[in-house]
Amino acid sequence: MAENIIPIPRVSVCLPTYNRGRFIAQAIDSVLKQSFTDWELIIVDDGSTDNTEFVIAPFLSDPRITYLKNEVNRHISFTRNRALDKARGEYIAVLDSDDYWTNLDKIAKQVKFLDEHRDYLVVGTRAEAVNPENKLLKQFSLPLSDREIRDNILGKNPIIHSTVLYRRAAVLAIGKYNLELNGIEDYDLWLRLGTVGKLANLADMAVAYRIHPNNIVQTDRLRLMRTNLSLIRKNWDKYPGYFRAYWRRKLRLSAYLIFQSIFHFLPKKVG
Repeated sequence: MAENIIPIPRVSVCLPTYNRGRFIAQAIDSVLKQSFTDWELIIVDDGSTDNTEFVIAPFLSDPRITYLKNEVNRHISFTRNRALDKARGEYIAVLDSDDYWTNLDKIAKQVKFLDEHRDYLVVGTRAEAVNPENKLLKQFSLPLSDREIRDNILGKNPIIHSTVLYRRAAVLAIGKYNLELNGIEDYDLWLRLGTVGKLANLADMAVAYRIHPNNIVQTDRLRLMRTNLSLIRKNWDKYPGYFRAYWRRKLRLSAYLIFQSIFHFLPKKVG
């Protein structure tokens, strides 16, 4: 009797999570609602201690969904790479477990774009920021074309991670996510990919990026700012606008340190 052969999907959706039981069902639902259905969803749990595993369990009846759990917390870059190692698709979509997709045709449009533009390695979309209750906070203004992205990439990360579809082979070829750059691993990836191929964002508003107190950008801001500055220095000769980007980030870091020093010495309220 012939063995059952599981077909290789066009798209692997990589969804890392850590203690996101409150949000992850909405993220998974947004994948299930996509008009493009030739995907696998790989959820890698980075050792959650809340009810994340319980929330995920009902979704595992879908054979396209795989759940893996790190025995201990290994941090985001390791977890993203574990999902990549498991992925089989030609294209990788990323969705962080506290975000969700809002456009039903997101993946379909991105697959079409990469199919038709073989010199592009990454395509993102526009996104909007929401709070934990899904209330709109703002819409992100992002560069769309490869030229615009290159002109702005040293000044600010121009591609939001949960919006992307990228070529798996290209990311494997440059060494996947850097394990030393947790929290800024996506920015480093775009900078490296941009040296070997083109980058783009679609104009479609397709992702809700959730802002909450437990975002890593909120909890580890100083380390991320310093690492960001080091990435700009590392890529000074690969993209335009280095001096402007460097001094802008340097001044922002200095202002942050001054604010933290003042705040530290302010008298604390009693009672």
